[in-house]
Amino acid sequence: MSTGTLASWNVAVGDTVAPGDTLAEVETDKATMAWENQDDGVVAALLAQAGARDIEVGTPLVVLVDEASDVAAFAGYEAPKKGGDASAAAPAAAAPAASAPVHGGVPARLVGPAAARVLREAGLTPADAAATGPRGALTKADALAAVARGGAAPKPAPVAAPKAAAAAKPKAPAPASPPAAGLPPPRDGAVFEDVPHTQIRRIIAARLTESKTTVPHAYYRGDADLGAVAALRAQLKARGVKASVNDFVIAAAARALLDVPELNATWDGDEAVRSPSIDVCVAVATDGGLITPIVTAAPSRSLSDLGDTVRDLATRGRAGKLAPHEYAGGSFTISNLGMYGVTHFAAIINPPQAAILAVGGPRAEAVDSGGDAPEFRTLAGLTLSVDARAVSGDAAAAWLDAFAAHLAEPETLLEGVGSG
Repeated sequence: MSTGTLASWNVAVGDTVAPGDTLAEVETDKATMAWENQDDGVVAALLAQAGARDIEVGTPLVVLVDEASDVAAFAGYEAPKKGGDASAAAPAAAAPAASAPVHGGVPARLVGPAAARVLREAGLTPADAAATGPRGALTKADALAAVARGGAAPKPAPVAAPKAAAAAKPKAPAPASPPAAGLPPPRDGAVFEDVPHTQIRRIIAARLTESKTTVPHAYYRGDADLGAVAALRAQLKARGVKASVNDFVIAAAARALLDVPELNATWDGDEAVRSPSIDVCVAVATDGGLITPIVTAAPSRSLSDLGDTVRDLATRGRAGKLAPHEYAGGSFTISNLGMYGVTHFAAIINPPQAAILAVGGPRAEAVDSGGDAPEFRTLAGLTLSVDARAVSGDAAAAWLDAFAAHLAEPETLLEGVGSG
C-alpha cells in the first residue's frame, strides 16, 4: 500500500502504551488492520483525525514521549508538512520540544522512547546510531543495530550537489487544464448525492482500469452440466453433509488447473510464469467492495475442507479481518454470480494472474434425446477470461473442457489429490 485511511484511534492523549498495544485501526485496500505500537511511552499528540483518508505511508500520526510530564509540551503540535523539516514543525506552544538538543543530526524528539532506552543502557548516544525511520526518526531497530556494532554510526555516502545551472533554470509553467464538463442541472429541484468511495473501492477501480487497458483479454464461453452435482448434493444432504455448488466449482477448477497448468500462471511483463502451487482466489462481495481471499493448495483439500475454508475466509473478509497473506497473491480466480440469477457474464482479470472464471446460475435447457419427448439438462454458463499474452486459445478451450468433465463426475471431487 502507498496510502491508507485512519479508520479509528484506539488511544487518547495521555494514555500509557506498551509494545503490542493497538494504536489505531488502518483501512488498507482490502481490510481493516490493527496498527500495533512498537515502543513504550505516553501518547503526547494525535496528528490526524479518525476517518482521514489518503494518508501516505510514512506520514507521522502519533507522538510518544518518555514521561507523562512531557505531554503538555506538545499541546497544539501539528504534523510536519510533506517535504518540510520535521525538526522545525512544532509550534510555539511546544517550545520545550522544539528546542530539544540535536544528537548526530537527529532531534531528540525524533528518537523513540524505546530507542533512547536501548542506547542509554548500552552507554551510547543517538550520534552512535544511523536513523532510518520516517522523516529521519531513530527507531529501536536502529538503536539495536548500533549496539551490535559497538557504536560509531556509519558515515552516509556523500551526495553530489546539483549543477548550478540546472538548479537555477526556471521550470516552465504547467499548461492550464481545460475545465471539466459539469453535470446537467437537476430537474424539479432534485439534488445529486455524492457517494464517497471506500479505500477498497478506490483501489478496485484503479486496478480494474489498469487491467482492462493494459491486459489483452480473450473470452471463451461454454456450459457445465450440473445434473450429477445436484444428485450428489441431495445424497450428501440426506447424510447430513452440506456442500454448495460453489464448493464443487472450486474443486473442479483446481483439478482442471492440474490437468491444464498453462492457466495456473501469472504474467511478469515479458513471459508467463507458472505457479508452483494452485492457490485459487474466490471473489467475495462486501459492503466496502470486492475482495478475493485465497484457498491455498486447493487440489489437496477435500470438498468439505474447501467449503469450510471458503466460508471462514468470506465471513472474516466481510468483517475486514483478513490478514494480507490471505488475500494478496493467488494463481487463478473464480467469480460466481449464479446465486443472483445471472446466467452469463464476463469477469475482468485480476493482474498479474492469467485467467479468471465467471460462473453463471443454473438454467434448464432441452436437448434431443432421440425419443418422443425432449430431455432437460441443468446447465451453468461459463465465461473464461484469459490474458492472451500468457494463455493460448487451445489451452483455454482444453481447460474449460476439463472443468466441465470434472463437474460431470463430482464423486471424484470429494477427496483431495496431490499437493496442489
